[in-house]
Amino acid sequence: MNINQEEIYILIKKCKSNQIKEQIFALEMFVKFKIYSAVPVILELLKSDHEIIRFSTAEALSYLGKKELKSVGLALINLLTDPAELVRSQAVDSLGILNYKPARKKIELLLINDPSPLVRASAAETIGDLGDFNSLNCLQLAMKDWDTAVRGYTANSLGIIGKKELIPQLQIYINSEDSFEVKAELLVAQYRLGKAESLNDLLSLLAKADEDLAIVILNIFDDLLERKTPLITNTNIVDICQVLKLIEQKFLILAPHSKNLIIKCEKINYF
Repeated sequence: MNINQEEIYILIKKCKSNQIKEQIFALEMFVKFKIYSAVPVILELLKSDHEIIRFSTAEALSYLGKKELKSVGLALINLLTDPAELVRSQAVDSLGILNYKPARKKIELLLINDPSPLVRASAAETIGDLGDFNSLNCLQLAMKDWDTAVRGYTANSLGIIGKKELIPQLQIYINSEDSFEVKAELLVAQYRLGKAESLNDLLSLLAKADEDLAIVILNIFDDLLERKTPLITNTNIVDICQVLKLIEQKFLILAPHSKNLIIKCEKINYF
């Protein structure tokens, strides 16, 4: 299904209508039909007085901004000082999705200084997406954050941008960490960086997990398989599937997620 120029024109008029429902509808249609030509009009909505419009616009730009990356990236950076935490958080997420590397230092400042744990968590995740080793010191500072989610996303990013020399420091974090969710992220970070036995520790944690922790660890395995970490071997896959089958039986509500991960594991071919 395509959209013609007349329909695009109508959507642009909706964007300029100052009617919240019409603007949100237009943004959804621009994203659905990948109307990259609408980006200049979409950017104007970042000036809206309405938080939901600024939020929805930042989200839409994460899908449509790649072809005008510089102007979109700069506009999203300006949004990092928005008074609404949801808007700042989405701006950070969108910059990560767009892989807009000039935003790195601004996002590092948010990770350390933003009053909202939601924004700091988004910043921690996006720093990993940007993949710059120079962010390592900032991430290590963020491991002292009082918020569990912030430390969890920070641990994940340490595993993505760190090097094997970081493994002993990650063990120090593990030993002093009270949250099992953060411990799980730290274990997978070690695994990414070359400590193969950390996968066994993660699987042991999953086997003993309650439902909430199991959800976190299943999401970790989703990310691990998606990024195709080279350390995963066929032996690892067998071990992973065994524990996933246990979780499938233990928590019926998590059975679809576990089954989906098992299917992904079984599709991996290293031969």
